[in-house]
Amino acid sequence: MTMSAKDKLYQSILTHYSGNHSGFTALDCANLVPIGRSVISHYLNRLCDDGKLIKENTRPVRFFVNTAQTRSVLARVEKKALDAFSRLIGVEGSLAQAVLMCRSAVDYPTGGLPVLLAGESGVGKSHLASVIYDYALERGVIAADKPLIELNCADYANNPELLSGTLFGYIKGAFTGADREKRGAFDEADGGFLFLDEVHRLSAENQEKLFLFMDKGYFYRLGDNRTRRPASIRFIFATTENIDTVLLNTFRRRIPVRVTLPNFISRPLTERVAQVEYFLHCEARSLARDIHLDAALMHQLVMSPIRGNIGELKNQIKVMCASAWSDGDNAKFITLSSPHLHSGGGEMLLISHRDRAGDVDVSMLLPKAMRDDVIFKEFCHSGNTLLLNRKLEQLLTTIGGVLNPASPYSGYVWQNTMHAINELENLTGLTFSQDHRKAVWLCLNYALHHAGGAAQADELRAITDYVSSKARLLAGECVDLLRQHVVNEAFLLLPPLLGSAFNTLAGDDDLIQGVIVSHGRSTASSLAGIANQLTGGYIFKAFDMPNATSTREIIDMLIKHLDAIKQSAGLIILVDMGSLKAIYEEIKLHLHGELLVINNVSTAMALDIASKIQSRLAMKDIIDSVKGAYEVETRYYAGVLPGNKIIITCISGEGISHKLKDIVQRYLACDQIDIVTMEYDDVKWKIARSDPALNGTRLIITTTDLDAGYIPLLSVEQLIKEKTAVLRRDYFTDLLTSDGLETMIDEVVKLFTVEGVAGRLNFLNPVVIIDEVDAVIKQYESFYKIHFESYLRINLFMHLALMIERVMVNAGMHNRDDAQLTADQHAFVAGHDTFFLALNRKYHIALPVTEVLMIYEIMEPWIAPQPA
Repeated sequence: MTMSAKDKLYQSILTHYSGNHSGFTALDCANLVPIGRSVISHYLNRLCDDGKLIKENTRPVRFFVNTAQTRSVLARVEKKALDAFSRLIGVEGSLAQAVLMCRSAVDYPTGGLPVLLAGESGVGKSHLASVIYDYALERGVIAADKPLIELNCADYANNPELLSGTLFGYIKGAFTGADREKRGAFDEADGGFLFLDEVHRLSAENQEKLFLFMDKGYFYRLGDNRTRRPASIRFIFATTENIDTVLLNTFRRRIPVRVTLPNFISRPLTERVAQVEYFLHCEARSLARDIHLDAALMHQLVMSPIRGNIGELKNQIKVMCASAWSDGDNAKFITLSSPHLHSGGGEMLLISHRDRAGDVDVSMLLPKAMRDDVIFKEFCHSGNTLLLNRKLEQLLTTIGGVLNPASPYSGYVWQNTMHAINELENLTGLTFSQDHRKAVWLCLNYALHHAGGAAQADELRAITDYVSSKARLLAGECVDLLRQHVVNEAFLLLPPLLGSAFNTLAGDDDLIQGVIVSHGRSTASSLAGIANQLTGGYIFKAFDMPNATSTREIIDMLIKHLDAIKQSAGLIILVDMGSLKAIYEEIKLHLHGELLVINNVSTAMALDIASKIQSRLAMKDIIDSVKGAYEVETRYYAGVLPGNKIIITCISGEGISHKLKDIVQRYLACDQIDIVTMEYDDVKWKIARSDPALNGTRLIITTTDLDAGYIPLLSVEQLIKEKTAVLRRDYFTDLLTSDGLETMIDEVVKLFTVEGVAGRLNFLNPVVIIDEVDAVIKQYESFYKIHFESYLRINLFMHLALMIERVMVNAGMHNRDDAQLTADQHAFVAGHDTFFLALNRKYHIALPVTEVLMIYEIMEPWIAPQPA
């Protein structure tokens, strides 16, 4: 009996992969039998149906020979995937790399590796530290009775000796009041983890003690330099600061694993929604009440930057729930809506107080007709959208647990999906029915919760070869908008599925396809949208190009577009600028039909061409009709006078505003520009009401950020931190003298440094000492031929002013006075007297070597010689 191609493939797989527990892909099988890859994918899936292979839904899909040993290996892999990190929201998304590094740090042999968690306040550093500890317990690398000891260094920032005693313990008589020996955090954490939060608040001396322990494995109690005390400790550090400027180089080099956690607003939308829903679910469960959440409030929670990130978000939600609970008496549910939002009875989202359903995979219990791969292939053959919606709804609700059976078409992500489709309607001029909208939503939810491999996508793409080019373009537009409005994922399965769903809606391909290419964020989309809407058909495909895009890049983009659609119709390209000859010469080589390229695209031109394409005119008739048709009409009207004033405002009062005005005034390039100081609330009120008093405002400078609408607004924080080239381009064009911007910023830095340092100096005059320190900094800049960035200047101002007062009362640092110096350190120390000559004479001080080294380490990244 002749063996079938499927059986031949299976025999080849047994020969090559029967003992391979890492699996294989469809691509791996390409050389085993002389058949195409799409057919191989088909046979592999059929072998899975027959029970001979096992499929793992990774990207790409991996297959395994179905044996008891393989099933055992896969079960262990699945168990590993559900470790302590699996409960983190974003473990497969924005935190994937962070989790990988943390796992590696714990699993590293001989005691693991120290981990430094960086990120803004409230991003979840402490929570991640506890998850790292739980993972270590799961892995058995620390004993079950060993603890996670947490210490916040900020609590001891003003008393480094107390922190030293808290960390290392002390002996009797170590200091006044030490009447007995006391163990420290190192003793408590022995065998477990020590988590030092706000580690940048550690003094230089304590950083040195810490890295010496990390090197040698033993420490000394405070007051005892003889008795070595060994310990085995795994370290987790956390900071909100830039580690390159706040930690000693010697300490920093001993922390190889550095993880930066993203702030809340920069994480993907789906993760932000999941985080809000998680906190709401916790509150609902705690109060034993369902929560009805105004969708507008959900939008506010997930779209607004939160200064305290996830920590502050949790607090906000808890306070809202507490207030609603207090106001609701004995209501059966809690209603949350913002008093600042006037949603007018908009959609409400339901957060259940019951426990969430488990992650049980029951897909293997489904009849064959309800399996996802079968559903998709049948749909791609038939294009029956109603049947697809019915089967997917059942798959994702009653069986998959992805959608809420009571209201599958609701929620914040549903709303965003609808926003994407509404934008698609505006762009293409087509009207999407409710069935089309449901199909997009259901396919999207499947793609969000199931890994669709390239092999399955290729198979569906081969089935949908009959789909028109317009439908494929429409599906591509839809996927792009979903990635923009919902979540930026690859969505490999969506293009063929949506192409089938949109095939009838898009209609047959036109004799001629239209393309609009224009520079700007949405210029081409706007032109194409208007033309498509007014003609009622998807005539133009739009390409919005960044302003810096060259003709060469436009050509490459158009070639890629033509190669993707593989159609033989004629093509009309409307462009706003660029070399028509260059575009024509190269594009025609990739097009089987006729080509017409027209420059200086306008709304009237786009509408005219769209109507001609829709009327199915031949290319020759279109060419004849457009010659000389788009003349430019020019008229001049006297316009509004250009801006002639700068507004400066400060939320803490007009004192700072007047000082800022004096500084900016000195560097103005034009006498006709007025500088006006206003109260913060007055400016805010005028902006909200578009007050005519703001007419002619070139720039608003403020110490507290606010939304100024169309008027450029610059916060002092931006002024200090932003690159001077960006400031000159975006805010001060033609306003300041050519060399005035850097000097003006330096004066602003001094102004706000004086304000900040005044409360920390005990007896020195802050205004005087800052001017004296400024002279020292300028000497360093002159010597090293560099202008220090503003944030470094602030750091130096603060450090040097406080250092001088510290040395004056004999409280200077001496712990490294006898340290072995590198050549660069030695050169810096040898020359420092020259820069501090005036200060040494005035205040009768001599800087210890340790203090000079601390100055060097602040400046080192800017002054250290670059490697050749």
